[in-house]
Amino acid sequence: MEKKTARLEAFSDGIFSVAITLLAIEIGISEYEGATNLDLWHKILAKWPAYFTYFNSFATVLLIWIGHHKIINQVRAASQGVLLLNGMVLLFVVLFPFPTKTVGAFIGTNAVNTAVAFYAGYTGLIVLSMLLLNVGIVRKTKLLVSAENSLPWFRKMIKGQVIGVMVYGVATLIAFYSPAVALLLTFAMWVFWAVVTFDTEEELL
Repeated sequence: MEKKTARLEAFSDGIFSVAITLLAIEIGISEYEGATNLDLWHKILAKWPAYFTYFNSFATVLLIWIGHHKIINQVRAASQGVLLLNGMVLLFVVLFPFPTKTVGAFIGTNAVNTAVAFYAGYTGLIVLSMLLLNVGIVRKTKLLVSAENSLPWFRKMIKGQVIGVMVYGVATLIAFYSPAVALLLTFAMWVFWAVVTFDTEEELL
């Protein structure tokens, strides 16, 4: 059967592109009086929390996009429910720069616990939205190009996403006691997503 997801893919890819662009747009150092070479180097190095969170968030969004691409590759057509669930994924993704900027700005301050908890919890919401999208697709197998080939892959992804939601939930709680450990958990998770996303025979088109 003919695939009818071209507009869905184009719109989704556009949103992912905007999200990734917005992640980096706030990184920079404004011009200031009395600048010297040494002082500027100090300011560049002092921005390390922004660099770390940008890299962490970029890797997360990239892997979510790859997973999303694989999902849509296996969908023949999208129902109204799937369109709405996909929209929820995009809503959370395009707002991801907000918690990313927040945690980058408040590392090293007395508000670091809240900032990291917000970041970890928000990342968990993105994963939860992807989980709901997969569940919505699996419930209507007629939407799939090949249910026989795709269902085992979707079940594996759903299992990984359930684990992901739980880990991000734990990281959110840990952030109130040890924000550094919570941040390391979010860093380790995109490594986990890389394994889950690429450990499949389904090929990118």
